[in-house]
Amino acid sequence: MPVWVRLMRAFHRHLALMSWGALFGIVLLHSLVSWELMVLVGEEKLVTFTDWFYYYVVTATTIGYGDLSPQTPAGRWIAVLWLLPGGVTLFAMFIGKATTGLIDTWRRRAMGKHSYPGMSGHTVIVGWMGRDTLRMLDLLSQDSATDNEGIVLVALEEMENPRPEHIRFVRVDSLADPVCYQRVGIAAAARIIVNAATDEQTLAAAFAVLANKVQGHVVVTFERCETCAVLKAHYPAVECVLPLHVEVMVRAAQDAGSAAVAAELLSVAGGATQFSLRVPAQSQELGYGKLFNVFKHELGVTLLGYTAGVGVGVSTEPRLNPPDSDRVAANATLYYIADQRVDPARINWGACTP
Repeated sequence: MPVWVRLMRAFHRHLALMSWGALFGIVLLHSLVSWELMVLVGEEKLVTFTDWFYYYVVTATTIGYGDLSPQTPAGRWIAVLWLLPGGVTLFAMFIGKATTGLIDTWRRRAMGKHSYPGMSGHTVIVGWMGRDTLRMLDLLSQDSATDNEGIVLVALEEMENPRPEHIRFVRVDSLADPVCYQRVGIAAAARIIVNAATDEQTLAAAFAVLANKVQGHVVVTFERCETCAVLKAHYPAVECVLPLHVEVMVRAAQDAGSAAVAAELLSVAGGATQFSLRVPAQSQELGYGKLFNVFKHELGVTLLGYTAGVGVGVSTEPRLNPPDSDRVAANATLYYIADQRVDPARINWGACTP
């Protein structure tokens, strides 16, 4: 193999490993040397900065319009032996480095190696459960009011992003490590769903998530109510979800169609769905009976009940179908059935005071 071929290959190999700063420096040096050579041989048309920059870029990118070109024999030899080989090689390396960087960035994102610490108001799903997680992603994406800030999936498995066009993906070494959740901006997330393979993993992940002093609503799934009680003892505001397969089966057997009603209330794909909203913090105490009438007659939705909230001596259990005499305080959560979410700004809160 000729020596010059080996030298060119070595040059290409080292150039590919250079930083962007080094590559731009070499391009600038090659351009200045080429310009100086053209000046020395008397290429008057290529002397000004604008003309030279235009000519160098057109030549290096192999466009070759031909409106500017060396006029002297020496200038043409310089273009053939120095400017063209160097310019085209550097331009090719520039394109190759840019393409490699884009591919590497895409691969890092697909394999969960990227971080999103600056996100806020988003949804974080902790744990990968295959088809169940995919179904969860589908349901979340159907409600635009809860996915407009994005969804981030956190998982242990070595896998690629299952829905790269819709969600972000972060792979961690341990779901029980509180520090790893900083990569997904966990503290500023609006909602967090923890659903790991076992109750033990779910409990450890939930404690790690909550150690970041999260601001959003946390939902954790468990198979056993005993494990749920352990978490609730430390974090009473966390919402635990237990399997309801047996309850739904019994209710469907005793009251025909109950399973279909439950499925309809949980799906936002179409028809009536169960939603919730928070009573404004500055609101006065509201009468439940007046709230029910405003929701039904002014908004066309059915109020189911409310949860008073978290506080000393305050129950976090929802009160469904309460009497009209109940009083609903500020920051309470209202539950209602509607075809779509209700904008709190549409509610005449003043008409609901007792």
